[in-house]
Amino acid sequence: MGFSLRNSSAHHANQRGWASACTAADTTSHSLGHTATSNSFAPTPSSNRDGSPSQHVRNDNTPSSALQHQFLALAAQVAEQQTLIALQQRQLHKLQNDSDVRARMAQQQQQSSSSKMAGYSSNSSLLMAGSSAPSPFALQAQLMGGFGDRRLLGQYDSRFHSTNNGATPKDYRILPTRLILVRHAQSEGNICNTTYTTTPDPQVPLTGHGHHQATAAGLKIKSVMEASGEDYNLFFYTSPYKRSLQTYDGISSCFPPSRITGVQEEVQLREQDFGNFQDQKGMELEKSERLRFGRFFYRFPNGESGADVYDRITIFEDHLIRDINAGRFANNTALVLVTHGLALRVLLMRWFHWSVDEFLCVFNPANAEPLVLERQTSKDGSTAWTHTKAMYRLSPESLESLKGCTSDMCGTSVNPRGISDFDV
Repeated sequence: MGFSLRNSSAHHANQRGWASACTAADTTSHSLGHTATSNSFAPTPSSNRDGSPSQHVRNDNTPSSALQHQFLALAAQVAEQQTLIALQQRQLHKLQNDSDVRARMAQQQQQSSSSKMAGYSSNSSLLMAGSSAPSPFALQAQLMGGFGDRRLLGQYDSRFHSTNNGATPKDYRILPTRLILVRHAQSEGNICNTTYTTTPDPQVPLTGHGHHQATAAGLKIKSVMEASGEDYNLFFYTSPYKRSLQTYDGISSCFPPSRITGVQEEVQLREQDFGNFQDQKGMELEKSERLRFGRFFYRFPNGESGADVYDRITIFEDHLIRDINAGRFANNTALVLVTHGLALRVLLMRWFHWSVDEFLCVFNPANAEPLVLERQTSKDGSTAWTHTKAMYRLSPESLESLKGCTSDMCGTSVNPRGISDFDV
C-alpha cells in the first residue's frame, strides 16, 4: 500500500505540472499569432527528487521549442507552395480556354496529319465520325514520329509486339534474303514401304538416285543465289534423320565452305512419327482408319497426328523468327531448311496461316525440289509495322511446282485475304 500511495502522489503532482506546462505552451502559441490545437509541442512536465512538481521556466533553447519553430517554418513553406500551385493552375486554365491557342493547335494538327498520314487516308478517316476533333490514330501519329498505332485501324503493328524492343527493332531488322525449303531426296522408303518394317525411320538412307538429286538441288540453289550477282552466304537447318543429313551433304557440296556460315540439326524438323518398326498390314489398316477419322487429326498408335507435327513446327518457327529478328542471319544470308514432305507442308501451313482444309489440298513437293520464299519490299520502303513472316512470298516457280497451292495461299499479310501490305 505504501508503494501505491507514493506512486499516486507522484502521479497527481505530475498531472498538475503537465497542466501548468500546457497553459504556458498555449500562452506562447497565442503570442506568436497561432492557436494551439495539440499539446504535441508543449514542454514535458518534470518533478523534483521528492516528487513535487518543479517550477516551469520558459526556455527558447529547449528541444521542444526548436521543434515548434521548425513546424511553423514548414507550415509557412507548405502555404507558399499551395499558393504557387493555385497560380499555375489558373494560368493553365486560361491558356486552355484561349481560343487563339486552340485554333493554332488545331492548325498544327491538321498540317501534321496531312503531311505524315496521307498514306493512310484510304484505310481510315483521320477524323472521328460526327466530330471535328482529330482521331486517336492521328493524335498518336504526332507523338510517335509520324505513324500512329495501326491497331486502331484493325491492323498489326510490330512496334507493340511483346518482344518488339529487343527482338524486333523498328527499322533495323536484318532479314535473310531468302528461305529455301527442301524435302529430302529419294530414300529407300520412298521406293519400298517394307523398309520401315526392318529399318528404324531415322536410319533410312537415300538411294543412289537420291544422292544425284541432292547434288542437283544444290546446283539449283546456287543458280538462284548467284542470279543477282551479289555476294551471299547460306545457313542450314536440317532434320536429324539420315536421309535429310545425306541430302544436306549433297547440297552443301556445291558450295565452297566459305559460303556456309553454319548448319544446325533440329529435331522438330523430323518426319511425322508413324510408330516404331511398322507392321505393313497394320499400317494399311491404320491408314484406312485415318481416312475415316480425318487425315490431319488422326494419331497413329505410338506415333503422331498432323496436329502434333503442327505444334512442334510452331515452336520451331517461333524460335526461328526470334533469331531472324535478332539479326542472326546478316550479311546477305539465305536460310536452307532440309526436312520431310509432311513437315514441310506443315511449316508452310504455319507460316502462311493455312486452314486445315487448305493444308489437305496441298500435295507433298517432289523429292529434292527447292521451294524458295523471296523477301519482299514495300513500295515506299517502310516495313516497320510489317510482321517478319509477311516479308516473304513463295516465288512463282516454286508455286507452280507445289501442287494444290494457289497464289492466294502463298503470302502472309496483316490485311484480309487478297490485300497485300506491299500493294497499298
